[in-house]
Amino acid sequence: MTIEQLDKSKVLISLCKEDMDKFSLDIRNMSFCDEHSRKVLLRLLQLACSKTGIEMQKGAVLLEALPHNCGCLLLVTVMEKTKRKTYKVKRYRDFPVYMFETAENLLSCVQKMGDNKVIPHWNSLWLQDGRYYLIFDYPLSGSVYRGILGEFGRRIKATDVYLSRLKESGKLLKDHNAVEHIYKFMM
Repeated sequence: MTIEQLDKSKVLISLCKEDMDKFSLDIRNMSFCDEHSRKVLLRLLQLACSKTGIEMQKGAVLLEALPHNCGCLLLVTVMEKTKRKTYKVKRYRDFPVYMFETAENLLSCVQKMGDNKVIPHWNSLWLQDGRYYLIFDYPLSGSVYRGILGEFGRRIKATDVYLSRLKESGKLLKDHNAVEHIYKFMM
């Protein structure tokens, strides 16, 4: 058996036929699933690490067994421990988006809101594919708002991706207080 360090993270262990017989290893069924093979391979890894000075605790270990005409070659690669990527899942913001099929429905809704003195602020109006979208920048708390908007339009369950697509492919008609702006021009 020879143990040779190839670089700072790779070690090559050469096992001859006598070593394979001594350890009772067979290349065809050598695996970490087999308890005997696992014990022998772990012992060989410890021996290789102690002889070369490579530490297995630093990261994951890749062990490749390659058949050789005189026995078996074991290539040990110690992978550096990398920081795991963490992904933050953004919380869905429940800011209402209402879709209006026609301009008439939109104008009727704005008219009714203005007449009832319930004009919401911080909203924008978008046009996409012949439909009008009223996007609110905050959750609507009043049932009066939701009632009037629901009478003339349809609420869309808009995720951040949906809103991004709407803003990319749609046309901004009015930003900041669109309902108030439209109502003033109607009067």
